[in-house]
Amino acid sequence: MFPVLLIVLGIMFLLDQLVPGWGIDKTWPALLVAIGIIKLLDVTRPPRPPQGPRV
Repeated sequence: MFPVLLIVLGIMFLLDQLVPGWGIDKTWPALLVAIGIIKLLDVTRPPRPPQGPRV
């Protein structure tokens, strides 16, 4: 989840610089919703099988 969060934050800061009227203070609730959706999708994913040494 951290790489996705980092990319989204970078896009938000870039839009803040390029688009007039765009502000992070207006979009942080959308960031919280995106984090919640990612967490929900992560919980519904089946667990990965354990990776042990191959013999």
